[in-house]
Amino acid sequence: MSTDLDNFAGLSSALTGIPQTLLAPEVDPVDLPTQFLAFIEPRITSSVLQALLNQYATLLADKVPPDQIAQAVLMNGAQPAATQTARAARSIMKLWLLGVWYQPYDVGSNKQGDQVVVSDQAYTQSWAWKIAQAHPMGYSEFFFGYWNSEPPSLEDFTGVPATGQQGVSS
Repeated sequence: MSTDLDNFAGLSSALTGIPQTLLAPEVDPVDLPTQFLAFIEPRITSSVLQALLNQYATLLADKVPPDQIAQAVLMNGAQPAATQTARAARSIMKLWLLGVWYQPYDVGSNKQGDQVVVSDQAYTQSWAWKIAQAHPMGYSEFFFGYWNSEPPSLEDFTGVPATGQQGVSS
């Protein structure tokens, strides 16, 4: 992976709380990180993307924990930051979770508030389905009759330990 791609996957992991090894596995026939990075660059501009990736790389080099990286990118003290980088980061989070790009601000013909499903793979592989332990209507990688068995734990889907969280089985 390129440095930008590594930083994008790492930033995405910090923003979503999903391990980078699950967002960008070594063997990945779908390769959403590459698709997403190519898709968003013209929609947020190269300068905003580079500022965001540089901010992540600097914080990572300073050994800042992922949750604090997300805090630094998204917040201005106790308030959500209104910068273009913070708004782009929020759209990146939504992209990973929903497979949909929500345009954070006007760039060329892309107007703030525009929404677009990036690809069928982005939608079917989006993390909202995995977190909900579900699948999109009409698409499933499970075998016929899977609903008759106890579902795998949330940790099996996301890699995030679910022990002690209300409403989550593990």
